[in-house]
Amino acid sequence: MWIWLGSSLFLLCLIIVLLLLSHIKLQFFAKRSNKNDMVTIDVTLLFGLISLHYKIPEIELKNLQEGLIFRGENSNNLNEGQTANHEQAINKHKIEQWADDFRTMLEATLGLRGWMKASLKHIKVTQLDWSTNIALSNAAHTATLTGFAWALKSTLIGFLSYRISLQQRPKLFVVPKFGSPPLFVSQLKCKARIRLGYALYASFVLIFRVLRENKGLRKWLKILSKAKSAKSSERE
Repeated sequence: MWIWLGSSLFLLCLIIVLLLLSHIKLQFFAKRSNKNDMVTIDVTLLFGLISLHYKIPEIELKNLQEGLIFRGENSNNLNEGQTANHEQAINKHKIEQWADDFRTMLEATLGLRGWMKASLKHIKVTQLDWSTNIALSNAAHTATLTGFAWALKSTLIGFLSYRISLQQRPKLFVVPKFGSPPLFVSQLKCKARIRLGYALYASFVLIFRVLRENKGLRKWLKILSKAKSAKSSERE
């Protein structure tokens, strides 16, 4: 009996260790071809036992007041065959609301910026490919836009490399298409991962930092409640 009990405990501990050492994997794909858009996000964890899929097949720019409208659908392998459709608007009001919520988070969490920097460093980017084809009716304008695209990509990747761990050198391409009809095609593919054990540890640290701050938990619950209410109203 003791041998059986000891073996069961050893097996249980081994499974827990393996799960903690497993990775949460993220795959992000985005493509813009003139006015056609496609964005997909896939998240897998526990060796693929749980997978989440989010797809945005349509992004519409209404106007300066209404902003961008994202129409997407999400699914997971826990509810086979069930897909939920969502519509999300990102406008000036929404951005101001996010900025206000972030300021509240900073006030409600002890050392939130330090926690974010430490957590981001544990994200490993294993693939980052970003290619862009550009063509304008004027060759000089095409060359100018190509140079701007190179500068933008280099700046963004340089900023990113200081905050997360790039496991492979990013593959960046900007190809001017001289003599071609106006064209803009950009494709971004990114794969990243973080250990499940560290993600859980970082979550516990965040909760501890929130609890240490005066009225921190109350402020966080207020933000989450407001976000839930906004999501419900958007669905209606």
